[in-house]
Amino acid sequence: MTPPFFIVGFQRSGTTLLRMMLDSHPDVAVPLDTVGMWARYAERIAEYGDLGDESNLRRLVADLLAEERIRLWQTALSPDDVLARRSGDSLPGVMEGFYRAYAAAHGKRLWGDKDPGNMTRLHLLDRWFPGCRFVHIIRDGRDACLSQLEQDFGFDDPLACAECWREQVWWVRRIGQILGPARYHELRYEDLVAEPEARLRALCRFLGIEFAPGMLEYHARVDRSIPASKRHIWKLIDQPPRADNAERWRSRMPRGMRVAFEKRAGAVLRELGYDTLPGRPSGAYLAELGNLIGRGWRAVRRRIH
Repeated sequence: MTPPFFIVGFQRSGTTLLRMMLDSHPDVAVPLDTVGMWARYAERIAEYGDLGDESNLRRLVADLLAEERIRLWQTALSPDDVLARRSGDSLPGVMEGFYRAYAAAHGKRLWGDKDPGNMTRLHLLDRWFPGCRFVHIIRDGRDACLSQLEQDFGFDDPLACAECWREQVWWVRRIGQILGPARYHELRYEDLVAEPEARLRALCRFLGIEFAPGMLEYHARVDRSIPASKRHIWKLIDQPPRADNAERWRSRMPRGMRVAFEKRAGAVLRELGYDTLPGRPSGAYLAELGNLIGRGWRAVRRRIH
């Protein structure tokens, strides 16, 4: 059986764009991300007792089918569909049953998963699915964090975001070095939107599949792949790749904030080949003070509300 693959990347780094491209391949199915659902169930799996008992197993599957994140797959799945395709009487076995049932419903043979939260769960996925592969998409942290500030989820503090981007990207890259090129593939968002076909061909070689031109037509399949209630999160997803969506930080990030950001994440930005200020950045104390005051004010507002 071909091992699954997992798309990981810091939030707002192009994971959904990449997921849409791969899901548009005639052999590959990658449903909407489950936002940590599998990890949540792993923490409470003991509540279901012995999964070798079919009644316990069916109760688990029924609860999962009732989850909003599974309903957002917009695919009719039955307990029998999932149980028939599971790979064992365990949570990972049931998880595989869900993805294989989803793939079969769409006439696909391979499955993958996309969840930015898995940046910190690679060890868990590696234990659950020995031999699985990881696709890590990286975007300039300054753009990824500015994009998060425009959303009603994720970070509302750009400097805390810089620190998290630095730690998560560094960590996944180190794990990738251990896994090696047979199991870890890395690409930059900026390269994907600038030359999508070349980058997708390289990714297909890594996954052991033929490149399909339909992968570049992902934007014509938005209705099937993203529920209307969630489409506002990705405003450009119904358009072809936009190279002009890269390096937006150059015009949108004040210099003080750039200096403060690079004081925290500059080493990893340079390691990845991104343009940074020369030398070790210093200063930006007013920007940092303003950020600290804003952080305190947001904390007060949250406490009041």
